[in-house]
Amino acid sequence: MRIAARQYRDVAELAEIDRKIARMPAVTSLRFERACCLEDLGWDEAAAEAYRAILAAEPTHLGARTNLGLMLHERGDLRGARDVLEPAVGHYPLAPIAHVNLAATLFESGDTASAMSHYARALELDPDDFAAHHGIALAYEALGDGSHAAQHFSRAFARRAWWTVPFTGSGTPWRVLLLVSGRGGDLVAHPFLHRETFETTMLVPEGVSPGTPLPPHDVAFNAIGDADRARVSLERACTIFAGVGDVVNDPARVLATGRVAVAERMGRLAGVVTPRMERIARASIAAERLAADGWTFPLLVRSFGHHAGRHFAYVADATALAAALDDIPGEDLLVVAFVDTRDADGCYRKYRVLFVDSAPYPVHLAIGRDWKVHYFSADMAESAAHRAEEARFLDDMRGVLGASAADALARIGRELGLDYGGIDFGFDAAGRVVVFEANATMAVYPPEPDPRWAYRQRAYDAITAAVRALLLGRRATC
Repeated sequence: MRIAARQYRDVAELAEIDRKIARMPAVTSLRFERACCLEDLGWDEAAAEAYRAILAAEPTHLGARTNLGLMLHERGDLRGARDVLEPAVGHYPLAPIAHVNLAATLFESGDTASAMSHYARALELDPDDFAAHHGIALAYEALGDGSHAAQHFSRAFARRAWWTVPFTGSGTPWRVLLLVSGRGGDLVAHPFLHRETFETTMLVPEGVSPGTPLPPHDVAFNAIGDADRARVSLERACTIFAGVGDVVNDPARVLATGRVAVAERMGRLAGVVTPRMERIARASIAAERLAADGWTFPLLVRSFGHHAGRHFAYVADATALAAALDDIPGEDLLVVAFVDTRDADGCYRKYRVLFVDSAPYPVHLAIGRDWKVHYFSADMAESAAHRAEEARFLDDMRGVLGASAADALARIGRELGLDYGGIDFGFDAAGRVVVFEANATMAVYPPEPDPRWAYRQRAYDAITAAVRALLLGRRATC
């Protein structure tokens, strides 16, 4: 659970905070507000640096320690997150939030017993703590204890089924009902929902019974994006909105975008390749069984419901399989055939394209030498040549990809069938589109305020304008 004075700030507010800091540079609260603003903007490196600077001067600062720890957790650096969050419990043993956040990292690390202990301590300190009930519910659910999980989900959302981010503009706001999951797996929507235009009410389907009157809204936007992780949330959303009215990113359509289902659907399209992909019980993932079923090494193994490369391993051969499985949580895992998409220069390229109201928009091109290429870990900051290549892609996507690939992407967009969805992909040696994933979780962040990234601004502006036009052009019928 993050600490922030308020969330979802923009570049103009960052400039105002900087003006205040120029007048009062030693005020920690302003420096913390600035760090939070950087994080809201998606500028993670700058935000982490700002949090670390606060902790260097004030090691007991709860907000900086909490938020930095959560950022590390989200990146998959669970050891680093634990190192940051454990001292918070020591400094603030009576603060439920310190226990809750450490518990979440312990749970993700596989130390369920210690996680449950810290969740229980948080509930001793505050029996109504939303985050503690929510976290311990997820832990019980993972342990297969549906009864206790249901009790704590009910307590978590009994008084917090929805909440509103206030409108700050003039005139009448456009009211957005934003569906978010109690199990995670949401798309990052706040870059599109500027408070000068929108009043956003976030609703958790797990906390709403069918037939319950919904908050007043002009448009409903389903931000629950991961069909594997948040299936229960999506199914509840389908029930709540059955016959009620139009929803941007219909939950029923999102339900059809689990990783295995998407691979099967996209693999039937002309000009498209999807690696073999299968959901297999952990107990059945052994080299001999895999070989008998036609699998060959190298291959990939990953947990369901995780992104940004977390819990995702390359397995070179049979001898490496056991060690890889030790680091990946989950009873059922995803086994994926490895497709070598390296180009002649030895680099992997991961393209991201977003589909908004059926139109394709380039998001980024990440280039690196590691098979697990993500924008934050790629060689973009260090290579002017790579940035120039990305700029060409952003400025002329069809020209760079070629007509055949562009047409294949159009087919993928139609098959995906979402108002907001995207694809990460590369190319095989035959020039066919290799789908890494295609779903509604694709994140889009503004470029950081460094001249190196100025070329990315136009593409970002085009996407945000398209999403806002989509929301303003749709009206709920309820």
